[in-house]
Amino acid sequence: MTLPPSPSVAVIMRSRNRSVLLDRALRDLLGQSMTQWTLVVVNDGGDRAEVDPVVDRYRLQLGDRVQVIHHDVARGMEAASNAGIKASDSEFIAIHDDDDEWHPEFLERTLAYLAHHDDAGVAVRTELVFERITDGTIEEISREIFQPQLQSITLFDTLRHNRCVPISLLYRRSVHDRIGYYNESLSVVGDWEFQLRLLQQHTLGFLDEEPLAFWNQRKDATGDLGNSVIVGDAEHRRLDQLVREIHLKEHVSQSGLGSLLYQTSYQQREFDHLHHRQNYSEDLLRQILESNNRLAERVQRLEEAVSDASLVSLVRRRYRQLKSRILGR
Repeated sequence: MTLPPSPSVAVIMRSRNRSVLLDRALRDLLGQSMTQWTLVVVNDGGDRAEVDPVVDRYRLQLGDRVQVIHHDVARGMEAASNAGIKASDSEFIAIHDDDDEWHPEFLERTLAYLAHHDDAGVAVRTELVFERITDGTIEEISREIFQPQLQSITLFDTLRHNRCVPISLLYRRSVHDRIGYYNESLSVVGDWEFQLRLLQQHTLGFLDEEPLAFWNQRKDATGDLGNSVIVGDAEHRRLDQLVREIHLKEHVSQSGLGSLLYQTSYQQREFDHLHHRQNYSEDLLRQILESNNRLAERVQRLEEAVSDASLVSLVRRRYRQLKSRILGR
């Protein structure tokens, strides 16, 4: 597989008080077939003892390719990403959170794609891995493909919800020169908001093949060991609405309310029509069921009547037979 000359990737690894996950993430990165990368570990307000000893454990393999940034207080995931990006110097950027993993050829294949395409970045098929941590041991529970119907990354689809989580994406650093960095005011959904801005001006490729990224989730975990998308579900919903409101206001300030007023009215009429048809269908179904119940009751009474008539006929025949034997006829 042909690669661009001396590709440079900055891998930004956000972490906080999760040494068992950070250890796995470092081993995962060291297992990449493409080795021309630099790593920035950003400890976002966590205990340094959860980071430094783990990094030192792999210091020989990491060499001068790693630097660690400690935030004395947590500044949020997007601030951690920005700090790592600005502290590095590379042509490409990848956000590799400490609880996720890559296929060993993730960097090799994504770089090969961008060497022959002009897209701003490339996403990969991703697999959800459900796991739990017991006494410091990570145990896998099950797996399933994330967004199995996904065939491309488009603005149209991304408007609905995020199609590409951070572990799934490699992109060009030059993107930040055009659209800015991650929005640090967002405690969650910052990756989705960043992609909305990116896709307004650029395109993202998609490697529609075997999963090359693994989004690990721990459904029952809380605190630092939890996933923000699960632990912070309410905050995700709130900030999702906030991002939509901000972009809606920007659109209205440039284009006015006219088309949106018409569209919302049209959608409401269509919804009301659909609701009416649904009610009509439910009424019709109820009438059919009631009719079937009445018919079933009639059939049952008929069967009982037939059964009774058969019994009477049988008794009469037996009586005649018994009478004949007694009278000798």
